Amino acid sequence: MVIIIKKITILCAALFISFIFSTTTGQAAVETHYVGFNDQLLDFSDVQVINEDTKVPLEEIAAYLDIPYETEKGNTFIRKQNLEIIYNETSNITTKNGTPLSSVPFVRIDGKLFISVKFIATEIGYKIENFPKQKTQRIYRDDWIRMSHAEYEVYLNQQMKSKQTQTKPGKATIYLTFDDGPNKFTAVNNATLKKYKVPGTFFFLGNNMKKNSSIIKSVVKEGHYIGTHSMTHDKNKVYKSANSFINEMNEGTKLIKEMTGLDSKLVRTPYGSKPHITTAMKNELIKNDYKLWDWDVDSQDWKYTDKQANQIVKNVKVGVEKAFKSGDKDIIILLHDRSQTTKALPQIIEWLQKEGYTLKTYEPKQHIVQNFLYDTSL
Repeated sequence: MVIIIKKITILCAALFISFIFSTTTGQAAVETHYVGFNDQLLDFSDVQVINEDTKVPLEEIAAYLDIPYETEKGNTFIRKQNLEIIYNETSNITTKNGTPLSSVPFVRIDGKLFISVKFIATEIGYKIENFPKQKTQRIYRDDWIRMSHAEYEVYLNQQMKSKQTQTKPGKATIYLTFDDGPNKFTAVNNATLKKYKVPGTFFFLGNNMKKNSSIIKSVVKEGHYIGTHSMTHDKNKVYKSANSFINEMNEGTKLIKEMTGLDSKLVRTPYGSKPHITTAMKNELIKNDYKLWDWDVDSQDWKYTDKQANQIVKNVKVGVEKAFKSGDKDIIILLHDRSQTTKALPQIIEWLQKEGYTLKTYEPKQHIVQNFLYDTSL
């Protein structure tokens, strides 16, 4: 009897809150609160603060935190390891491993499902640090390399100042970049770019270049830019020391010069620049006049199969829209020369062109600073 009364009480409270939400929404949200993840400041299409609880679109935070979820017949399921969270939209009740919660972590606003940042982050093993002055919640883990909270607060102040001075953006320029070639999938991606009359930027591995000269010639012929992605992509070799690091970059660019006649000074380091590049490695890049590109949008194409190519397209759409809405006018997309990417690429290009974005290749004389080290000299 006590259990029945408890469930009825939760249901009534949930329905009342649901009614309040349904009658108070309808206008576009003004961005006044923010969410950070480790050393980033995340971009969401909408952030809602309800009863001092920050909520963001489930679809978007799931992409950032790699949260598997599915919706079926009015129920939303989140299953990760030993955790199962189920949200029922009819009753507005959320259960965790079968037990109803008294809180309301989910809410649907203007047709979009939102989730509490604090709830989902802590449930899947993260911590939360609040920065009241910057109206920001930071998601982090103690065992990950990251800025201290004091350093992150300085970073937030810089970002807030930048947002205050931003003008309304026009349509952005997109740079499609492809890592890990050349290989047989490079040839397919090159053909797709040619079909749509779109230029790209390729970051080649030196060891792969040695056995794919014909593919390299085709890429150069179509006017795409080639940068180095190291010789081996072996984390233990590349980042063993500052000397081994710069040798991998120098050997890669030397090979590009020998095989194409082009002087390339653009590099993308394996797995991204942070946290792998030390100060000594960075200084070697600067000393050798290199420029470093990471990315704005991670397609996460490496983790999917051919049959899941639509998820790659979805990741790109969500990422580009976030970057564009944040005011980014030069958006760099990370892709790879892989089978699943060849399946997704036509849809990605068609969507970008339909949305009115301009697609370009890297232009050395108009270098865009985009690196996770936040170093303008690179």
